[in-house]
Amino acid sequence: MEQNMKTLGVILATLAMIASVLVMPVASAEEGDLQATISGDEDSTSFASENGTAVFTVEISSVTEAAHNNLTISVTLNGTDGTLPGHLASVDNCLGGEVDNLSAGAEESRSACITVELSHQELVGGSIEVSVSVTSDEDTSGTSVDGLIKISNWMVSSDDGVQSYSENETHDYTITVTNLMLDAEGAGVDLDEPVYITLVEIGGGWNVDSTNPAWDKPSLTATINFIPANGSVDLVLQIQLVGQIVTSSSYTGAPASIGFNAFDEYKTPFTTFIFLQAEIATFNGVGVTSSSDETAAWDPSTTEVDNGCTDLDAGIGWDITILNFGNDRDTFDVVFDTADIGSWTVSGVNSFTTSLLEPKANDGIYTTHVGLLVPSGLAAGTTHSFSMSATSNVDSTISQTQTFSVTVAQCYDFDMTVDSMMNSANPGSSTDFTITVSNAGNGADTFTYVIMNGPATWNPSLAALETEILSGETGQNVLTVTVPADASSETVSGNIMVHAYSEICGDDITNCDVESSIKVSVSANSVFDLTAGYFTNDTGVDKSSTSVEEGMSVQMKVNVTNNGNGIDQITLSLDENAPSWITITDVPILVGSGLTETVIITITASGSLGDHTFQVTATSSDTTVTSTTGDLTVTITEKGTGSGPTTDDVEEDDSPGFGALSAIAVLGAVLLLRRRS
Repeated sequence: MEQNMKTLGVILATLAMIASVLVMPVASAEEGDLQATISGDEDSTSFASENGTAVFTVEISSVTEAAHNNLTISVTLNGTDGTLPGHLASVDNCLGGEVDNLSAGAEESRSACITVELSHQELVGGSIEVSVSVTSDEDTSGTSVDGLIKISNWMVSSDDGVQSYSENETHDYTITVTNLMLDAEGAGVDLDEPVYITLVEIGGGWNVDSTNPAWDKPSLTATINFIPANGSVDLVLQIQLVGQIVTSSSYTGAPASIGFNAFDEYKTPFTTFIFLQAEIATFNGVGVTSSSDETAAWDPSTTEVDNGCTDLDAGIGWDITILNFGNDRDTFDVVFDTADIGSWTVSGVNSFTTSLLEPKANDGIYTTHVGLLVPSGLAAGTTHSFSMSATSNVDSTISQTQTFSVTVAQCYDFDMTVDSMMNSANPGSSTDFTITVSNAGNGADTFTYVIMNGPATWNPSLAALETEILSGETGQNVLTVTVPADASSETVSGNIMVHAYSEICGDDITNCDVESSIKVSVSANSVFDLTAGYFTNDTGVDKSSTSVEEGMSVQMKVNVTNNGNGIDQITLSLDENAPSWITITDVPILVGSGLTETVIITITASGSLGDHTFQVTATSSDTTVTSTTGDLTVTITEKGTGSGPTTDDVEEDDSPGFGALSAIAVLGAVLLLRRRS
C-alpha cells in the first residue's frame, strides 16, 4: 500500500508537466549561418550511471549552404571547461576520427559524437548541463546547443515508430528498461531496486493491458523489480483505441501521443517521460439528447401532461443537444418527422444543418429548441409523437433519431348524488336509497364505497362495495336501511353517511381529496293496530252482559288495547243497531303503545223489556284501523222485580283513560296528534 501511495504521488506530481513535454523538440542553434541540433537517449537528454558514459550526437549544417573551414567543436560541462574532476568529454565524427570541414551544398552536414565519461563521484539523481559550441573560419560567432545528462541507474526507451489506428484497433508497443548501473571498475551490477512505469492518460480513450505479470491493470502501472547486470527488461503493452475521445491526426495535424512516465523510489528524484506515437484515423459519430423546458406545464420525468380535466392547453418544450461523437469536425443535417402529431401543434421543427462542430474531445455540440401544445380535455392515454434525425455530412451512414412522445395522463373527478335524503319504513322493514356517481374524469375509474356514522341497529348496507364507471358515464349503487323491529313511531336513525373514493386514492383514503359523500336518514312509520274486547273481572270472567230495571241506569265496560308502535288516539262508537239510550261519553281516548284502557258505556234503560244487543267499534287515529267487540247484551227487567241493580257503580280504578299519571304522560302526544289532524 505504501508503495502504491508513493507511486500515485509521483504520477500526480508529473501530470502538470506533461502538457509541456508531449512534444519535446531537439535543441536548435542560435541565429547565424552555422546551425546545429543535439540529440541524446531521450530528445536532448542522455542517461548514465556513476562510472558510466553519456553520449550525444550533434548534427551541423549551414543555413546558407556555404562551406565552413576549420570547423571547431568545443564542450563545456556545467558552464566550465569540458574536463571536470572525474569527467572527460571527447568529440569525434562518430567513427572514431576527427570531424571534417563542412562543404558547400544543400545536402551537406556533419555529425559529431560527444562522449562524457562520469566518475564515481557523481551521485544518482544528479545532472550535468552539457553545452556544445560550433565555430568556423567563416562564422567565428558560430552556434551552440545544449543537452543534459541525467545520472541514473536505469533508462527507458522504445524503438516503436508511429502505428496507425482505427476505432477499437489494438497494437503492441514495447517499452525497454535498461540497467545502466556500473561499479568503480566499469563492470555491470544487478539492479534490484524497483522501477515503475505508469500510464499518464490525458482525457482517456485508450485501453492499456499486458500479459507481462509486472503489469497491474487497475493501477495502470508496471513494477520492474529486478534487471540483471548489463541487461534490460521489455514491457510489451497491448494498447487499444477505444471510444471517440482521441481526436484524429488529420484534426490535430500530428500523431497522438500515449504518455508514460518511469520513476523509482530509491535514489532517483526525477521522472522520465516516454511517448508512444499513434496515427489516428478519422471516424464519425453523433448523439442526440434532450431535456424539458423548465417552464413546461408538465412533469418531465413522466412524459405526460395532466390537463385532461381542465380547459387549459399544455405547453411543452425541449432543449435539444446534437453532439458530435466523432473524432474530427463534422456538420449534421437535422430533419423532423411530424406525421404522427395529429391535431396537436408543434413548433421549431424546420429542417436545418448545424454549424461545423468540433470533435467529441472538444465538446462539439449544437443546441436547438422545439415546442408542443397539447389540447385540453383529452381522454387518458391519448398519445402523439414526433421524431428528429441527425445525420453526419461526412458519413451519411452515421445517424441518430430521437422520438418525442407525450401522453395525456388520467385525471380524476366525480360527482355523487342520492335520490332522497330522508325515507321512512315500518319497523322490521327496509328502505332503499339510490346513489348516483358521475365520472367527470377523463378515464375509467373504479369507485370504492364506505359507510360511516351508520347506527348498527338500523343495519345499513350497500349493494356493491365498488363500481367501475367509464369516463363521462354514470353508475348507481343502492344503500339499504332496515328499521329495527322494535322501533317506536317517528324514531329517526340519525345521519347515515356514505363516502365514495376514486381509485387514485389507493389504500390511503384518509388523506385523499378525490372523494365525495352523501348523508341520509330513515324514520320509523307509525303502525296502527288495536283490539276492542270484553272487560274481564278479577276472576277472569268476561263481562259481556248486564241487566237493569226499566227507568234505571247501569254502566258497562269494554277494553281497548293499542297494539301499534306509538300512542294512539282512539275513537269508540256504537254500531248502528245500538239503542239510542246507550251512550259512550269519554271518547276519544289516548292509549299508549302496548297498553290497554277500559271504556265506560252508560246505559239508561228506556226501552222495552227484554234483551238488547249491541257492539262497540274502536277506530285508530289514522281512521283506517278498527276493531269491534263481540255482542254486548243489556236485559231490561220490569221495575220493582228487583232482578237488577238500579246502577252499576264504577270504581275509580275502572274509570276510562290513564288516570292522572297517564294523562300527563300522553299530553304531548295529544298536542302532536291535534297538530297533525
